Amino acid sequence: APFRGSGSHGFVPNFHCTGCDMEVLRVENHVWGDEVAYMFLRNNYPNVMKLRQHLKPRQGCSAFCCQCSSRSADSAAALEDVADGLRWKVIG
Repeated sequence: APFRGSGSHGFVPNFHCTGCDMEVLRVENHVWGDEVAYMFLRNNYPNVMKLRQHLKPRQGCSAFCCQCSSRSADSAAALEDVADGLRWKVIG
């Protein structure tokens, strides 16, 4: 399998993208570096080993992505705030 959840990364329960119809992935203690291209996400989500080339370590932050969007946020931020301006929705 291209993805295995761990203590530091995994899918966020009930956090879904209405654009690509995928679950949102979180990588803890990392942020996205430069702008992440749509095709990079499309081709590499949810394989964290491939995604990591655009990730930079940062304690207390999380890098989120789906197959069409990415965002970095404080790890304590509410999911509604992380989703602001994107097509990510908390469901359930």
